[in-house]
Amino acid sequence: MNSLWRILDYRYIYILGNTHHLFRYKIGISNSIERRTKDINKTLRGDVYEIFGAQFFFAKRIEGLMHTIYRPFGAKMYGTGKSEWFWMLVPVSPSILLGFIWVLQWVIIPLFLAGVYYIFKHWGN
Repeated sequence: MNSLWRILDYRYIYILGNTHHLFRYKIGISNSIERRTKDINKTLRGDVYEIFGAQFFFAKRIEGLMHTIYRPFGAKMYGTGKSEWFWMLVPVSPSILLGFIWVLQWVIIPLFLAGVYYIFKHWGN
């Protein structure tokens, strides 16, 4: 079962902010947002805080998609995860996009699969 989770790449995707570096937000993945926040706090001035965090399947691919979308807004930073920071006035659009992907994975796709199962199970009855 553990190898199945590894194949599905089930991890947290998060958006973090920092009190010293205003309007810069980090989009990343981790097995533990709390541990990742502590690691980043060691390398940056100010306090790191969580804006969004949820578990996703295929986390690396989704994180890569987010980085591709927001690449034009890349913010130069230092410390751990320095290439994953982006300029934004408010991180609303990445939160909405990640929220939509989460609903897709946990609501829409399961309902679709349940509907398909129901149709095939009751086909011709």
